[in-house]
Amino acid sequence: MPRATKSTRHTPGLPSSTFVLDNGAYNIKAGFAPAGPASDAAALQKCHTIPNCIVRTRDKKTYIGAQSQEITQWSEALFRRPVENGQVVSWETQKEIWDESFFDDKTARNELLVRHPEETTLLFTEPPNTMPELQKNADEIIVEEWGFGGYARVIGPSLNAYNDLHPLFEGESYTNSDNNNNNNGNTFADLPMECVLVIDSGYSHSTVTPLFNGRPIHRAIRRLDFGGKHLTNLLKELISVRHFDLHQDTKIVNDIKEEVCFVSDDFRRDLERTWKGNKGRRQEVVVSKTQDSDHAMDLDHPASQQDEELRVDYILPDGIRLLRGFSRPHDSSTSAQKRRKAAALASDPEAEISMTLGNERFSVPEILFSPSDIGSKQPGLPDIVMQSLGVLPPLVQATMLSNVLVVGGNAKIAGLVERLEAELRMRVKTEWAVRVRKLPDPTTSTWLGGARLASNWPEVVREYGVTKEEYYEHGSAWVARRFVSGGSGKGP
Repeated sequence: MPRATKSTRHTPGLPSSTFVLDNGAYNIKAGFAPAGPASDAAALQKCHTIPNCIVRTRDKKTYIGAQSQEITQWSEALFRRPVENGQVVSWETQKEIWDESFFDDKTARNELLVRHPEETTLLFTEPPNTMPELQKNADEIIVEEWGFGGYARVIGPSLNAYNDLHPLFEGESYTNSDNNNNNNGNTFADLPMECVLVIDSGYSHSTVTPLFNGRPIHRAIRRLDFGGKHLTNLLKELISVRHFDLHQDTKIVNDIKEEVCFVSDDFRRDLERTWKGNKGRRQEVVVSKTQDSDHAMDLDHPASQQDEELRVDYILPDGIRLLRGFSRPHDSSTSAQKRRKAAALASDPEAEISMTLGNERFSVPEILFSPSDIGSKQPGLPDIVMQSLGVLPPLVQATMLSNVLVVGGNAKIAGLVERLEAELRMRVKTEWAVRVRKLPDPTTSTWLGGARLASNWPEVVREYGVTKEEYYEHGSAWVARRFVSGGSGKGP
């Protein structure tokens, strides 16, 4: 997003209080932006995470949004989510969650309560390439139903350009004092990063969005219809076939995924290590290839030790004594195996229920890189990044590759950023630098960018935002063009 032009100086201003709402498919990240420039730590204290769902438990109780944090028994819980494939498809459900979380004096937290919408500007995120009809629905409900005094609908990944990304990519040696001041007296770090490639891998889908001066390059945006939801469903199927039937326990399986899954840096090697029948075969192969049997045993011993490091025991929650499951290193000793068998056969209600997870830990996240493993014809994340870069000039490609930012819940999966950097490194010229990074909390990265934009550059929000009066005067078509091009709303 470029800076505001002089033509906007005499237009009515937006309300000074800005409410930033990153409406994710799994969680809502919401909060009021600081009134003025503030540190990232201070801004993040105003960000609150709310489950974007309505849950019905097996005792037929209904929990809306943040109320679901009170649930202790997640078995057989049913979820209704208003966002599918990144789009709000059920505004009835979404309205119920928003009313409960932001507008109801009895249920909303004080930090999130919007007491006077007419005196508040809403900065609302949407995924790239949202259908116009869905955009129109959002505009009508936000302005006409809730009556916000100011409104700006922006593409979520573009807000990440307003985060302080220079130290992230340049290293700890980077300081603001090393940069020249621009014409407005701000340091270079205060500006949106000129070129950054944002990979947003969330709950229902993943997108690749190249940004130039904070604005998305629409022709280069690419999408992968795989996200955290698909990983959870695949893990649910594997566990239900190999261990326990958890088809009705989506939340429990999602917790397992978040705790134990990781992205392997060598998928075939780790798959070989976790193959149960491989230990004897590996020793036989080593013996046949070497004449020294002692040397063969030395080679086999460390491999089996590495095998055990890949396997973990996960203790399932019982909803009474243990409300959330946990993992621990796998114990392959004979005594431990006897204890597990005895616990499985015992009728003691206090006995722990455990299962051993091996290749499930890394084979599930692998579908983000190789969707063909489950029969999909879509390319993986590294391939859609290359497709996105393919429509850009070579010089811009090189700059984008040196500034790749991964955001979204899947960025928390261990090893994903490192694997993505290695995959891209193999696909590009050797003289090009490849740097893939993530912020300490990639799930709140987009919200933080929106808060920094509202606090430090209110003139940019005004350039692209509209007041309630402008909405009623010019109509939704004019508003849609203004959100894209800014200024007068005439569009390209």
